[in-house]
Amino acid sequence: MRTNSIRRFLRHTLLLALLPAAVLAQTAPDSSRVSYSEETVALSVVPTVPATEGSGLGQQYRRLTRLQIEEQCLWKLGLNNFAAAYLGRADGSDSLLFSRVGVHLAYEHKLSPAWSVLGEVSPDLLRYRDAETSALRRGFAVRSQVAGRYYYNLNKRIRKGKSASNFSANYLSLALGSGFGRHSDETPFYDFARSGQAVRLSLAAVYGLQRRLGRYGFVDFNMALPMALTPDRGREVVPGINIGLVLNLRIGLALGR
Repeated sequence: MRTNSIRRFLRHTLLLALLPAAVLAQTAPDSSRVSYSEETVALSVVPTVPATEGSGLGQQYRRLTRLQIEEQCLWKLGLNNFAAAYLGRADGSDSLLFSRVGVHLAYEHKLSPAWSVLGEVSPDLLRYRDAETSALRRGFAVRSQVAGRYYYNLNKRIRKGKSASNFSANYLSLALGSGFGRHSDETPFYDFARSGQAVRLSLAAVYGLQRRLGRYGFVDFNMALPMALTPDRGREVVPGINIGLVLNLRIGLALGR
């Protein structure tokens, strides 16, 4: 009986000893801490190409045609101002009738995104065969024109990303042309009979396509319906009625800003 009492006493004593430790374990504050940090990445100094510009052939085409470059004026130097005409002889040889070597110097200025004015001067060195003596002669002449242009599909090309209003579009034009020099018979869009006139004038309705070729190039192809404003001496036609389709091509250097 006494042994049982001793065991009961020891059991109660052990429980009382363990109880404060259990209570402290449940009520002790949490000493753990959560920390946050941000990692800073240095920005690259190499510019990136926007996804809309594309790559490969598309990007090369944009660079070639300067699609994303907007220009307000354009200086153009046409390098293909040359021509020659020969007449075949009975013996099989050729006789030079006419030759021309020169340049086209033009300036085009934008009045609005779709409208522009253009002025052009084309000095020419000539060789031609005299109609009376058949002797080869040399001379100097100048052709010029003043024109207004309307780039009718420019807005459509801008929406498609094919242009940035840099004179690269299809156009309609009305051009007043002139020719100076008794040795020549031309204006920019009309060929007169060679009659020694000092001044010749013509008017032309023009449809054309102009595109940029890289940073310093251009091509301008057009079709014109011209008519003479001064008498076309040597031809038995009514002045201003002799109309025919004329094709013109300008290829050369360009500088815009």
